[in-house]
Amino acid sequence: MPNVSHDTLHGFLPGRPKALNRALDLLDLGIPPGVTTETLPTDASGAPKMFTRSMDSVLRVVRPDGREPFILLVEAQTGVETKKETSWPYYIAYLRDRYKLEVVLLVLCVDMATAAWAARPLCTGLGRPTQVTVPHVLGPSNVPRMSRIQDASADLDFAAFCLWIHSNDPDIEGILTVVGEALAQDTDREARDDLAGLIEDGLGSEHARKIWRNLMETLFTPRRGTIVGDARLAGQEEGLKEGLEEGRVAGKAEQLLRLMERRGFSMTEETRQRVTTCTDMPLLDLWFDRAIDATTLDEVFAGHSATGRVPAPARSPEHTAVPSQGLRAPGSSTT
Repeated sequence: MPNVSHDTLHGFLPGRPKALNRALDLLDLGIPPGVTTETLPTDASGAPKMFTRSMDSVLRVVRPDGREPFILLVEAQTGVETKKETSWPYYIAYLRDRYKLEVVLLVLCVDMATAAWAARPLCTGLGRPTQVTVPHVLGPSNVPRMSRIQDASADLDFAAFCLWIHSNDPDIEGILTVVGEALAQDTDREARDDLAGLIEDGLGSEHARKIWRNLMETLFTPRRGTIVGDARLAGQEEGLKEGLEEGRVAGKAEQLLRLMERRGFSMTEETRQRVTTCTDMPLLDLWFDRAIDATTLDEVFAGHSATGRVPAPARSPEHTAVPSQGLRAPGSSTT
Protein backbone atom coordinates (compact mmCIF):
# COMPACT_ATOMS: atom_id res chain seq x y z
CA MET A 1 0.00 0.00 0.00
CA PRO A 2 1.33 3.47 -0.86
CA ASN A 3 2.77 5.46 2.03
CA VAL A 4 4.88 8.57 2.47
CA SER A 5 8.17 6.69 2.14
CA HIS A 6 7.01 4.88 -1.02
CA ASP A 7 5.69 8.06 -2.64
CA THR A 8 8.84 10.02 -1.82
CA LEU A 9 11.04 7.32 -3.34
CA HIS A 10 9.39 7.20 -6.76
CA GLY A 11 8.40 10.88 -6.85
CA PHE A 12 11.83 12.34 -6.08
CA LEU A 13 13.79 11.78 -9.30
CA PRO A 14 11.18 13.14 -11.77
CA GLY A 15 11.66 16.68 -10.49
CA ARG A 16 15.45 16.50 -10.46
CA PRO A 17 16.81 15.82 -13.97
CA LYS A 18 20.47 15.86 -12.87
CA ALA A 19 19.94 13.14 -10.27
CA LEU A 20 17.69 11.26 -12.72
CA ASN A 21 20.45 11.34 -15.32
CA ARG A 22 22.89 9.83 -12.81
CA ALA A 23 20.38 7.11 -11.99
CA LEU A 24 19.93 6.31 -15.71
CA ASP A 25 23.73 6.12 -16.07
CA LEU A 26 23.69 3.23 -13.59
CA LEU A 27 21.50 1.28 -16.05
CA ASP A 28 24.01 1.71 -18.89
CA LEU A 29 21.33 2.83 -21.37
CA GLY A 30 23.64 5.25 -23.18
CA ILE A 31 21.57 8.31 -22.27
CA PRO A 32 23.80 11.43 -22.42
CA PRO A 33 23.58 14.00 -19.60
CA GLY A 34 21.16 16.91 -19.90
CA VAL A 35 17.79 15.19 -20.23
CA THR A 36 14.61 17.15 -19.68
CA THR A 37 11.36 15.59 -18.46
CA GLU A 38 7.62 16.06 -18.63
CA THR A 39 5.39 14.47 -16.00
CA LEU A 40 2.55 12.42 -17.49
CA PRO A 41 -0.73 11.12 -16.00
CA THR A 42 -0.38 8.00 -13.86
CA ASP A 43 -3.92 6.70 -14.41
CA ALA A 44 -3.85 3.48 -16.47
CA SER A 45 -7.48 2.53 -15.86
CA GLY A 46 -8.51 2.76 -19.50
CA ALA A 47 -12.15 3.31 -20.43
CA PRO A 48 -14.64 2.57 -19.12
CA LYS A 49 -13.08 2.78 -15.65
CA MET A 50 -14.24 -0.39 -13.94
CA PHE A 51 -11.60 0.06 -11.22
CA THR A 52 -8.58 2.27 -10.63
CA ARG A 53 -5.19 1.29 -12.04
CA SER A 54 -2.59 3.79 -10.89
CA MET A 55 1.09 3.75 -11.78
CA ASP A 56 3.69 5.38 -9.54
CA SER A 57 5.51 7.99 -11.69
CA VAL A 58 5.44 8.35 -15.47
CA LEU A 59 7.79 10.66 -17.41
CA ARG A 60 8.32 11.60 -21.01
CA VAL A 61 12.11 11.90 -21.22
CA VAL A 62 13.59 14.13 -23.91
CA ARG A 63 17.18 13.31 -24.86
CA PRO A 64 19.66 16.16 -25.41
CA ASP A 65 21.07 14.46 -28.53
CA GLY A 66 17.85 14.89 -30.53
CA ARG A 67 16.95 11.19 -30.60
CA GLU A 68 13.34 10.16 -30.08
CA PRO A 69 11.98 10.68 -26.55
CA PHE A 70 10.99 7.68 -24.45
CA ILE A 71 8.59 6.96 -21.63
CA LEU A 72 10.07 6.21 -18.22
CA LEU A 73 7.82 4.37 -15.75
CA VAL A 74 9.25 4.57 -12.22
CA GLU A 75 7.89 2.08 -9.68
CA ALA A 76 9.01 2.01 -6.04
CA GLN A 77 9.07 -1.35 -4.24
CA THR A 78 9.69 -1.56 -0.52
CA GLY A 79 8.76 -5.25 -0.55
CA VAL A 80 7.61 -8.11 -2.80
CA GLU A 81 4.13 -7.66 -4.33
CA THR A 82 3.16 -10.55 -6.59
CA LYS A 83 0.33 -8.53 -8.15
CA LYS A 84 2.96 -6.37 -9.86
CA GLU A 85 3.98 -9.40 -11.94
CA THR A 86 0.80 -8.82 -13.97
CA SER A 87 0.46 -5.05 -13.42
CA TRP A 88 3.85 -4.12 -14.85
CA PRO A 89 3.37 -5.84 -18.25
CA TYR A 90 -0.04 -4.17 -18.49
CA TYR A 91 1.38 -0.73 -17.68
CA ILE A 92 4.05 -1.07 -20.35
CA ALA A 93 1.57 -2.20 -23.02
CA TYR A 94 -0.80 0.64 -22.05
CA LEU A 95 1.92 3.32 -22.22
CA ARG A 96 3.35 1.94 -25.48
CA ASP A 97 -0.09 2.02 -27.10
CA ARG A 98 -1.03 5.47 -25.74
CA TYR A 99 2.16 7.40 -26.53
CA LYS A 100 3.66 5.32 -29.39
CA LEU A 101 7.09 5.61 -27.78
CA GLU A 102 9.54 3.12 -26.31
CA VAL A 103 8.87 2.41 -22.63
CA VAL A 104 11.49 1.82 -19.92
CA LEU A 105 10.35 0.31 -16.61
CA LEU A 106 12.61 1.31 -13.71
CA VAL A 107 11.95 -0.38 -10.36
CA LEU A 108 13.51 1.14 -7.24
CA CYS A 109 14.13 -1.34 -4.40
CA VAL A 110 15.44 -0.81 -0.88
CA ASP A 111 16.57 -4.37 -0.15
CA MET A 112 18.37 -7.17 -1.99
CA ALA A 113 15.55 -9.72 -1.86
CA THR A 114 13.01 -7.34 -3.39
CA ALA A 115 15.52 -6.26 -6.06
CA ALA A 116 16.19 -9.90 -7.04
CA TRP A 117 12.45 -10.57 -7.31
CA ALA A 118 11.81 -7.41 -9.35
CA ALA A 119 14.60 -8.19 -11.84
CA ARG A 120 13.08 -11.51 -12.96
CA PRO A 121 11.70 -11.65 -16.52
CA LEU A 122 7.91 -11.73 -16.57
CA CYS A 123 6.67 -14.00 -19.36
CA THR A 124 3.24 -14.98 -20.62
CA GLY A 125 2.22 -17.31 -23.46
CA LEU A 126 2.14 -20.99 -24.44
CA GLY A 127 5.08 -22.80 -26.00
CA ARG A 128 7.16 -19.71 -26.50
CA PRO A 129 6.49 -16.40 -24.69
CA THR A 130 3.98 -14.07 -26.29
CA GLN A 131 5.16 -11.18 -24.15
CA VAL A 132 8.29 -10.77 -22.04
CA THR A 133 8.80 -7.94 -19.55
CA VAL A 134 12.28 -7.45 -18.10
CA PRO A 135 12.37 -4.54 -15.60
CA HIS A 136 15.43 -2.41 -15.00
CA VAL A 137 16.15 -2.45 -11.27
CA LEU A 138 18.11 -0.09 -9.02
CA GLY A 139 18.79 -1.46 -5.58
CA PRO A 140 21.53 -1.80 -2.95
CA SER A 141 23.73 -3.90 -5.24
CA ASN A 142 24.08 -1.35 -8.07
CA VAL A 143 23.45 2.04 -6.41
CA PRO A 144 26.50 3.62 -4.74
CA ARG A 145 26.60 3.76 -0.95
CA MET A 146 27.52 7.25 0.25
CA SER A 147 30.60 6.87 2.46
CA ARG A 148 32.43 10.17 1.83
CA ILE A 149 31.14 13.65 2.59
CA GLN A 150 32.70 15.11 -0.57
CA ASP A 151 30.84 12.61 -2.77
CA ALA A 152 27.52 13.45 -1.13
CA SER A 153 28.23 17.21 -1.34
CA ALA A 154 28.86 16.97 -5.10
CA ASP A 155 25.16 16.14 -5.72
CA LEU A 156 22.93 16.28 -2.66
CA ASP A 157 19.83 15.18 -4.57
CA PHE A 158 21.54 12.03 -5.82
CA ALA A 159 22.98 11.46 -2.34
CA ALA A 160 19.44 11.52 -0.91
CA PHE A 161 18.29 9.01 -3.54
CA CYS A 162 21.22 6.69 -2.74
CA LEU A 163 20.49 7.06 0.97
CA TRP A 164 16.91 5.80 0.54
CA ILE A 165 18.03 2.83 -1.54
CA HIS A 166 20.41 1.85 1.28
CA SER A 167 17.96 2.64 4.08
CA ASN A 168 18.04 -1.00 5.28
CA ASP A 169 21.84 -1.07 5.44
CA PRO A 170 23.19 -2.31 8.83
CA ASP A 171 25.31 0.87 8.99
CA ILE A 172 22.42 3.23 8.21
CA GLU A 173 23.62 5.57 10.98
CA GLY A 174 26.98 5.98 9.24
CA ILE A 175 25.32 6.72 5.89
CA LEU A 176 22.92 9.20 7.46
CA THR A 177 25.83 10.95 9.17
CA VAL A 178 27.74 11.33 5.90
CA VAL A 179 24.73 12.79 4.07
CA GLY A 180 23.85 14.98 7.07
CA GLU A 181 27.36 16.43 7.25
CA ALA A 182 27.26 17.15 3.51
CA LEU A 183 23.84 18.76 3.76
CA ALA A 184 25.00 20.96 6.65
CA GLN A 185 27.59 22.52 4.31
CA ASP A 186 24.90 23.75 1.91
CA THR A 187 24.68 27.55 2.11
CA ASP A 188 21.15 27.65 0.68
CA ARG A 189 19.30 27.28 3.96
CA GLU A 190 15.82 27.01 2.46
CA ALA A 191 16.82 24.31 -0.03
CA ARG A 192 18.79 22.53 2.70
CA ASP A 193 15.81 22.45 5.07
CA ASP A 194 13.46 21.28 2.30
CA LEU A 195 15.78 18.41 1.38
CA ALA A 196 16.27 17.47 5.03
CA GLY A 197 12.49 17.12 5.37
CA LEU A 198 12.23 15.06 2.20
CA ILE A 199 14.99 12.74 3.38
CA GLU A 200 13.04 12.08 6.58
CA ASP A 201 9.87 11.39 4.56
CA GLY A 202 11.73 8.86 2.40
CA LEU A 203 13.11 6.83 5.30
CA GLY A 204 10.93 3.78 5.80
CA SER A 205 11.90 2.88 9.36
CA GLU A 206 11.19 4.90 12.50
CA HIS A 207 14.65 3.92 13.78
CA ALA A 208 16.33 5.65 10.81
CA ARG A 209 14.04 8.67 11.13
CA LYS A 210 14.97 9.07 14.79
CA ILE A 211 18.68 9.00 13.93
CA TRP A 212 18.09 11.59 11.19
CA ARG A 213 16.13 13.92 13.48
CA ASN A 214 18.90 13.75 16.09
CA LEU A 215 21.49 14.56 13.41
CA MET A 216 19.48 17.53 12.18
CA GLU A 217 19.21 18.94 15.70
CA THR A 218 22.96 18.54 16.19
CA LEU A 219 24.05 19.90 12.81
CA PHE A 220 21.49 22.65 12.17
CA THR A 221 20.73 24.04 15.63
CA PRO A 222 23.13 26.64 17.11
CA ARG A 223 24.72 25.58 20.39
CA ARG A 224 24.16 27.35 23.66
CA GLY A 225 27.06 28.91 25.50
CA THR A 226 28.15 31.16 22.62
CA ILE A 227 27.11 34.76 22.04
CA VAL A 228 25.83 34.07 18.53
CA GLY A 229 24.16 30.80 19.49
CA ASP A 230 22.38 32.21 22.53
CA ALA A 231 21.19 35.27 20.61
CA ARG A 232 19.78 33.16 17.78
CA LEU A 233 18.10 30.69 20.11
CA ALA A 234 16.52 33.46 22.19
CA GLY A 235 14.74 34.74 19.09
CA GLN A 236 13.82 31.30 17.78
CA GLU A 237 12.44 29.50 20.80
CA GLU A 238 9.39 31.73 21.29
CA GLY A 239 7.94 30.80 17.93
CA LEU A 240 9.41 27.33 17.63
CA LYS A 241 6.48 25.43 19.12
CA GLU A 242 3.96 27.33 17.00
CA GLY A 243 5.99 26.81 13.86
CA LEU A 244 6.49 23.10 14.48
CA GLU A 245 2.79 22.55 15.11
CA GLU A 246 1.81 24.53 12.01
CA GLY A 247 4.29 22.52 9.98
CA ARG A 248 2.95 19.22 11.33
CA VAL A 249 -0.63 20.23 10.53
CA ALA A 250 0.25 21.39 6.99
CA GLY A 251 2.25 18.22 6.38
CA LYS A 252 -0.58 15.97 7.55
CA ALA A 253 -3.06 17.85 5.35
CA GLU A 254 -0.78 17.39 2.33
CA GLN A 255 -0.38 13.67 3.08
CA LEU A 256 -4.16 13.28 3.41
CA LEU A 257 -4.82 14.98 0.05
CA ARG A 258 -2.22 12.82 -1.62
CA LEU A 259 -3.64 9.65 -0.09
CA MET A 260 -7.17 10.50 -1.22
CA GLU A 261 -5.91 11.22 -4.74
CA ARG A 262 -4.03 7.91 -4.80
CA ARG A 263 -7.22 6.14 -3.64
CA GLY A 264 -9.01 7.58 -6.68
CA PHE A 265 -11.49 9.83 -4.85
CA SER A 266 -13.05 12.68 -6.84
CA MET A 267 -11.35 15.74 -5.35
CA THR A 268 -13.36 18.95 -5.59
CA GLU A 269 -12.02 22.37 -4.64
CA GLU A 270 -14.39 22.33 -1.66
CA THR A 271 -12.84 19.07 -0.43
CA ARG A 272 -9.32 20.45 -0.79
CA GLN A 273 -10.28 23.62 1.09
CA ARG A 274 -11.83 21.57 3.86
CA VAL A 275 -8.58 19.66 4.36
CA THR A 276 -6.10 22.52 3.93
CA THR A 277 -7.98 24.91 6.22
CA CYS A 278 -8.38 22.36 9.02
CA THR A 279 -6.02 23.15 11.93
CA ASP A 280 -7.16 20.31 14.18
CA MET A 281 -4.38 17.71 14.15
CA PRO A 282 -6.39 14.89 15.81
CA LEU A 283 -9.16 15.41 13.24
CA LEU A 284 -6.70 15.26 10.35
CA ASP A 285 -5.26 12.06 11.84
CA LEU A 286 -8.79 10.60 12.03
CA TRP A 287 -9.55 11.52 8.40
CA PHE A 288 -6.21 10.06 7.28
CA ASP A 289 -6.87 6.74 9.07
CA ARG A 290 -10.35 6.55 7.55
CA ALA A 291 -9.07 7.37 4.04
CA ILE A 292 -6.88 4.26 4.06
CA ASP A 293 -9.89 1.92 3.84
CA ALA A 294 -12.86 4.16 2.98
CA THR A 295 -14.71 3.66 -0.30
CA THR A 296 -16.25 7.15 -0.45
CA LEU A 297 -15.39 10.62 0.77
CA ASP A 298 -18.55 10.58 2.88
CA GLU A 299 -16.98 7.77 4.92
CA VAL A 300 -13.84 9.84 5.42
CA PHE A 301 -15.65 12.93 6.68
CA ALA A 302 -18.63 11.24 8.35
CA GLY A 303 -19.95 12.43 11.69
CA HIS A 304 -18.53 15.97 11.80
CA SER A 305 -19.97 19.43 11.47
CA ALA A 306 -19.07 21.87 8.73
CA THR A 307 -16.42 23.35 10.98
CA GLY A 308 -14.54 20.06 10.87
CA ARG A 309 -14.33 19.77 14.67
CA VAL A 310 -14.83 16.56 16.61
CA PRO A 311 -17.64 17.03 19.18
CA ALA A 312 -16.29 17.03 22.73
CA PRO A 313 -17.40 14.02 24.81
CA ALA A 314 -20.20 14.64 27.29
CA ARG A 315 -18.98 15.16 30.85
CA SER A 316 -20.68 14.10 34.05
CA PRO A 317 -22.06 16.79 36.44
CA GLU A 318 -19.36 16.21 39.02
CA HIS A 319 -16.74 17.12 36.41
CA THR A 320 -18.53 20.28 35.30
CA ALA A 321 -19.17 21.71 38.75
CA VAL A 322 -17.03 24.53 40.07
CA PRO A 323 -14.89 22.99 42.84
CA SER A 324 -14.91 26.06 45.11
CA GLN A 325 -18.72 26.23 45.16
CA GLY A 326 -19.57 22.55 45.29
CA LEU A 327 -22.97 21.14 44.31
CA ARG A 328 -26.07 23.01 45.54
CA ALA A 329 -29.58 21.75 45.88
CA PRO A 330 -32.15 23.32 43.53
CA GLY A 331 -33.43 26.63 44.90
CA SER A 332 -30.55 27.19 47.31
CA SER A 333 -28.67 30.48 47.25
CA THR A 334 -25.26 31.73 48.16
CA THR A 335 -24.56 34.32 50.79
